[in-house]
Amino acid sequence: MVNIFQRIKKAKKIMLVTDVKNLALSSAVYTYILMQHKSVSLVCEDENLDARFSFLPWFDKIKSKRVLSADLEIEIDFSSLDFFTHLKTEPLKINKKMATALYAGLLQESDGFSNPDANGMIFAAAKELIDVGAEYKLCTRGVLQTKSLALLRLKSLMFKSMILQNNAKTAIFSICDEDLKSSGATMRDCDEVLKEALHLPFVEFVVLQDSKDEIIKIKEK
Repeated sequence: MVNIFQRIKKAKKIMLVTDVKNLALSSAVYTYILMQHKSVSLVCEDENLDARFSFLPWFDKIKSKRVLSADLEIEIDFSSLDFFTHLKTEPLKINKKMATALYAGLLQESDGFSNPDANGMIFAAAKELIDVGAEYKLCTRGVLQTKSLALLRLKSLMFKSMILQNNAKTAIFSICDEDLKSSGATMRDCDEVLKEALHLPFVEFVVLQDSKDEIIKIKEK
């Protein structure tokens, strides 16, 4: 993290490259770079940019193609907690936009603070961000409560064909191109369904297979 901050301070034109799962954190980093009076571009190359994150600061600034003129490229591969922890060593005040984006990042990375890895440091950081103005209700609605129609259609198809095995400890899902096409969903939406299946009383593992019964993904509780 220290190296990234040093490189930002030396660069003139910076390009942030991210994906949807790191979109909230990227918004916070974008804010930080603006506060350093640097030129910055935010690039997300995912084909389907999730509109539920439209509440994030700078969402309308996101580009789909890389900027060739940047002299520093940063790929977001660190956590919101790491970024927040280092920010506290910087001589700047976290503003409302940065606090909101960072809080949303914590929500994303901890699955709404329900992930077993969510520890006291994450909760402490969330409280500090709320204290400095994070719009936590907006974040909760956008990150956790807003669902696309495509996802709801996909969820219906996947749960309808779900099979329980191993004394209901394993949930088997199948997905095919036609399911994705008819629902308008993407493979990324499948992750949401798999996570929800882990909330079933006895399920400990979820398996996603393709139409040829080949395993695509496995998740465990």
